[in-house]
Amino acid sequence: MNDFRNKNVFEPEEILIYVLAKLPVKSLLTCKSVCKYWRSLICSPSFKRWHLVQSLETPSYIVHHYRPGNQIQLLTKIDRETTQILPSCIRFYIEGMVCSFNGLVCCIKHHIRHVCKCDHVDLCGMKKLSITICNPATQRFLLLPPASASDCPNHHNLCTVGVSFNSTINEYKVFQFFFSKQRPYECMVYSSITGSWKSLATSTVEQVESSNRHICINGTVYWLCRYGWLVAHILAVDWEEKFSIIRIPEEETMNGILANLEGCLSIVVVVEDRPFRHRFDIWVLKDSKKSIWVKKFSDYMSFSTRDQILWVDVQINEILFGTRKQYALYNMHTRSRRVFNWAFGPYWSFSLSIAYAESFLPCNGRIDS
Repeated sequence: MNDFRNKNVFEPEEILIYVLAKLPVKSLLTCKSVCKYWRSLICSPSFKRWHLVQSLETPSYIVHHYRPGNQIQLLTKIDRETTQILPSCIRFYIEGMVCSFNGLVCCIKHHIRHVCKCDHVDLCGMKKLSITICNPATQRFLLLPPASASDCPNHHNLCTVGVSFNSTINEYKVFQFFFSKQRPYECMVYSSITGSWKSLATSTVEQVESSNRHICINGTVYWLCRYGWLVAHILAVDWEEKFSIIRIPEEETMNGILANLEGCLSIVVVVEDRPFRHRFDIWVLKDSKKSIWVKKFSDYMSFSTRDQILWVDVQINEILFGTRKQYALYNMHTRSRRVFNWAFGPYWSFSLSIAYAESFLPCNGRIDS
């Protein structure tokens, strides 16, 4: 009899999972209290994975707002035409967002250390870095242990941080670069599986951009390497922790921003064409070994005020431009834009914007934990 059952008829549990997977994490946290059955269903690894897949299909953006000189810090979620202030349980640790992956956000905070001596050299104003992985939706956070190099007085200038993640493996890696006058660049990598740091050989590492702006595509992390205002090349490190160098388009050496366009490494270049108007070009990498780039898209973006574009983020067929007073969503298909004013005064500062999708993932990145 079961062999002749209509295959289009779903079991009640399948319907329940489908409905629950459409809910935001905040609502699901409440649904866990309905009964033991719902709780076991929502906490199961299969449901967490399915909910993450659904959430990644409709990502939004988050921007960190803060007031210099005081403790007011806000995490704003931009969901197309609406904004929402997210509660934060990690305000003490937030200084800047580095990236977001699978619903988790990597945040950093610098601590200035006192004067010390190393090899008869006085080092003043040394920086120690705190790295925190948090889940804004579940209000959980994980403070990573300090890298051994960050406690070594030889390393007095921290360069940059980047995060690698792999959607098929329940693991993420945090890369941290150090520099000192006594030795060249050194890189430490943290694994969420082992919960510890290790040192990597960095013979190919040159000047890395210090803004922590990077992009991760299919487990490979990319940073812009600069000499002054000029972009020299792109540093890449893959999931196997092997470094490589990619040359950038010769036409674009000034204001490049790395982006992920449809799973391909891209550079977005924004130049003020005339007052109140910016021209932007998008270059897509076609061959990483030969550093072959193709200009994929070009257009103009206008704002009602003459303000500098602070950051750019690219998602599927959509680009987010942000200034101190406004942000704009640009549709690459229709070449149309929608400009919105921030609900904050001119004295607020902003971190870069990052794509964000809610999830139930714990801060160690493991769905099965």
